[in-house]
Amino acid sequence: MILLKIGGSILTDKSKERTILPDRTKMIAKQIANSSVKKLVLIHGAGSFGHPQVLTHLQCGFNAEGLWITHKTVSELNSAFIEELHVHGIRALPVHPLNCSISNSGKLDYFDLRPIEMMLENDLVPVIHGDVVLDKNIKFSILSGDQIIAYLAKALKPSKVGIGTNVDGVLYHGKTLRHLHPTDFNRLKREIRGSNNMDVTGGMLKKVTELVEIATYGIRSQIFNAEVMGNITRFLTTFDEFGTVIMREDDNK
Repeated sequence: MILLKIGGSILTDKSKERTILPDRTKMIAKQIANSSVKKLVLIHGAGSFGHPQVLTHLQCGFNAEGLWITHKTVSELNSAFIEELHVHGIRALPVHPLNCSISNSGKLDYFDLRPIEMMLENDLVPVIHGDVVLDKNIKFSILSGDQIIAYLAKALKPSKVGIGTNVDGVLYHGKTLRHLHPTDFNRLKREIRGSNNMDVTGGMLKKVTELVEIATYGIRSQIFNAEVMGNITRFLTTFDEFGTVIMREDDNK
């Protein structure tokens, strides 16, 4: 079973509110279909279908209308992505975190895995998205796709974990790191920068922080450029190390 997250910057134009990139979405769906992966869980970011809405409707705090507008908008992107997956013969179904997960002080605390497990048992592809969720301590919080993939990686023990972004991997002084180990992270993290566009979920630094944490459990992950045609197929069908592989220093598998 493989976990693959597609960043919101790949599916959407993050500089324009609620703007999907249809050619990119089609390219992604086609590569997934061509890979013929049997057990796959997809997670995607919200991009311009989530970040502007949070800033507009939830910046002043908890309110039902803001939660609804934001959830409705990210669900719109989720539906559009699933529509394209179905066009390419992928039996995909949505999983909305608002309905099956709870955070605690902004950290994902609970995610009901049973729907995902049953979908996989029936050869269906769960498609999960970043969302607003209820929070035990602060009423609501923003749940990023990066938090979701880290939580699911620890719970489901996939064979591979991939993060498709719009960059070649983790950059350090202008060069892509081939490997990143938890022991190196504190030294290097000051050089890791976030997105140039609005990102209420923390950008690249938060992404790497989540993946470094799961690396301490022995779970490898790989950040790669999903804008490059063929990279998604390459990730799904091979064990090639391209982009940045985040793993424990003693993990030589």
